[in-house]
Amino acid sequence: MRYHFIDKIKRIEYGKEIVVVKNVTATEDYFQEHFVGYPVFPGALQIEAMAQACGALTEISSGYQSFSILLMVEKIKFKRTIHPGDQLIITARVISQHTESALFDVSITCDGQKMSNGTLMTGIVTAESIQSDYHKVIQTLEDYYRFLLRNAEIITHP
Repeated sequence: MRYHFIDKIKRIEYGKEIVVVKNVTATEDYFQEHFVGYPVFPGALQIEAMAQACGALTEISSGYQSFSILLMVEKIKFKRTIHPGDQLIITARVISQHTESALFDVSITCDGQKMSNGTLMTGIVTAESIQSDYHKVIQTLEDYYRFLLRNAEIITHP
């Protein structure tokens, strides 16, 4: 993955909701041309950040036995522009989940102001269905999320 849009997981309620932090910095390469003299965090990358939050919720909640793939973007509204220096709070809440897909309500806020929101649908793929050595993939994901989960509020349900 070229862009990682989760700097820290603040809170996760397994199978229900995740809240993550993304710090927008001027050194990110897409600001070189988007837009010259007036850097704006692109809307497509906001959607990707929300999708990564959905994926993190799915992957962590499944014990890294399922993976998430973005299938549908619906009713995304961009309300304010995001600039370098902004700290984004990205929230993804499960609306419904089935064996092969999940629907999420997603939003990005900054300083308490809604920046964008909408609905995303992801496909859910099991680890066993991956063609490569999925044990290595699972170990990589566990290491990555363990780092992001440090000091997070974790709520599990029996």
